[in-house]
Amino acid sequence: MSSIGGPLFLLRWKGGICPCLEKPEDKGARLGLELLSGLPLKWYRTGRDAKSIGGMVSNWFGGSSSKSQASDVDAVDSILEWIDAEKGPELQIKPQQQENPGSGLKRQSAGYIKTISLSQIDKVSKSQNDTNSSFIILQSEKKENSSNTDLATLSVPKSDSEQIKEAFTQLVEWDGRRRAAIPEEEREIDEETGFKQRAQKAAHFAKREIEMQKSRREREKRKASLVKETGGLKYTALAMANRMDDGI
Repeated sequence: MSSIGGPLFLLRWKGGICPCLEKPEDKGARLGLELLSGLPLKWYRTGRDAKSIGGMVSNWFGGSSSKSQASDVDAVDSILEWIDAEKGPELQIKPQQQENPGSGLKRQSAGYIKTISLSQIDKVSKSQNDTNSSFIILQSEKKENSSNTDLATLSVPKSDSEQIKEAFTQLVEWDGRRRAAIPEEEREIDEETGFKQRAQKAAHFAKREIEMQKSRREREKRKASLVKETGGLKYTALAMANRMDDGI
């Protein structure tokens, strides 16, 4: 869900409701956002994600912590959601309820929602999982030693993997352009205040742009009507229409 006036809200709104306001370079990000919203997949909990829940349970019952055995246990059925948080667009990986074998009861796959700020994602890579699925790996680059940190590992159908990887990449590039366009002085404002101010400003300019588009269409209609009424005397009709627009 996107807050009204937030970056993701405006990305959806401009292209979905008023395409005339959408920048050509933002279309790919909007389509990517649509594809990745509510997308079902498997989230492979690794590192802290796995240790915080699965690792403790495994230790209690004397289970092995080997990667080969943990991989299936830590594959959590999840869906992706996106929100406009105070610090900017945020990805949420939401575990879904699964049927408990033998009981017919539903249980949640994992005990918490994984959240990743879009600004944290620097790189999106893909690798093969098995014959039917591929891994999509969201990574953050550590500038000091040029190594990458895996933020999340997601398993998707192999046939859809390239399209999903491209959707993530489009969103990461869009967010980079968006943040680069924010004036330096605004970046130094308190996070919450700055977000509200940017949201209000974006809503104001969007409203003004719609009004300008509406006014432009009305002028075109008047000009077309005058051309018709004057029997095709195009230049006379246009001159009359311009005089009307100038309030003469």
